[in-house]
Amino acid sequence: MFPLWSIFLFAFLAVLGATLLIKSIGKLIAVYNTGTRIEWSAQLPEFDFALKDPGAYEIAVKRPSSTGIIPTGIPFQLSDLSGGKTVPVRAFVNLLSQRKDMSGNRIVPIAEFAIEQPGNYRITHPAMERFKANDKLIVMPKTGSKGFLMIFAVLFSAFLFIGGLVLFLLSVIKK
Repeated sequence: MFPLWSIFLFAFLAVLGATLLIKSIGKLIAVYNTGTRIEWSAQLPEFDFALKDPGAYEIAVKRPSSTGIIPTGIPFQLSDLSGGKTVPVRAFVNLLSQRKDMSGNRIVPIAEFAIEQPGNYRITHPAMERFKANDKLIVMPKTGSKGFLMIFAVLFSAFLFIGGLVLFLLSVIKK
């Protein structure tokens, strides 16, 4: 029923989709796991840490369960210990960037800031009572649209792989 060239085309699409799927999953993991990642208990009123690279960072809540409301609107204060200046922190919730790590913990960005130079910083937050005992705060580079686009790349390559594989199998069966 199917011409011979279509069998090869469908096989090629399946192999191309599988290759792209593997690469896009690898890049998606790299987007969320590269760069500085500093983690500490959300029960601490202040925490000192060093950042080696200038750029945009996000503050996220890491919660071991998938239930419960993530605290938002936290008035974080960030101080540059090297220069003695305050760094503005913008509170926001980005539910599109919500994700889970390999242990099943939910990670939700709740604030962001940008630094112009590497240095030592102190973060202070007066809302410790709004966090649960196992909650952690994480400072990591902001992924921005990279993570969002990589998710679409994974979906596209998975569709290409599955579609090519199904059409290949159908063309071989109908032969």
